[in-house]
Amino acid sequence: MAVNYSDKAKDIYYNVIPDNYNPIIPYFDCWVLVEQSSDTVYKYQSDHKMIPIIARTPSVQSMNPEVFLFLGILTNRYYFMETVKKEYNFETHEGFPTTDLLYDKQEKAIFEYIVYNNDYSEKRAVNMKSLPVDDKIASWQSIEASQLIEDYEKGKLKGRLKEIAASLDEESNPVIMLIKHKKLTNP
Repeated sequence: MAVNYSDKAKDIYYNVIPDNYNPIIPYFDCWVLVEQSSDTVYKYQSDHKMIPIIARTPSVQSMNPEVFLFLGILTNRYYFMETVKKEYNFETHEGFPTTDLLYDKQEKAIFEYIVYNNDYSEKRAVNMKSLPVDDKIASWQSIEASQLIEDYEKGKLKGRLKEIAASLDEESNPVIMLIKHKKLTNP
């Protein structure tokens, strides 16, 4: 999904690539396979069957610029997803605009979303990209100790995160936040 640029007069060539995305995501007792150039997302089961779970339209190949679909955290009810537009401005060094989407399997509807961390008194968004650990831990995020100390001193924390931050000092390791599934029943 790279965007290429060349300035032949200056003999400069650029190649820009957005964040990495996981093409294989654990999903309870199976796997979800996501290929950025494909219009279909598959669930790969332990009996080696591939079942389509998302088919997108229009086709990514028919779009100009292309808009890719990536999956994030997957739960019994929700698929957290992100679209990434293959677009980059080499003058401003900005690009690959994203849209966070949520598919509600029960409602059979797609929404834009923001998930907030309840342990902050102000609205602090949680990244719902999938950094899977196993079938019990859907994702994880690292929070720098220095940031937590600063937020604690400014009174921005509450709940369990406030308790954790109270015990930190500048030499502390980052805090790892685990995002776990509520139910472990296969969807």
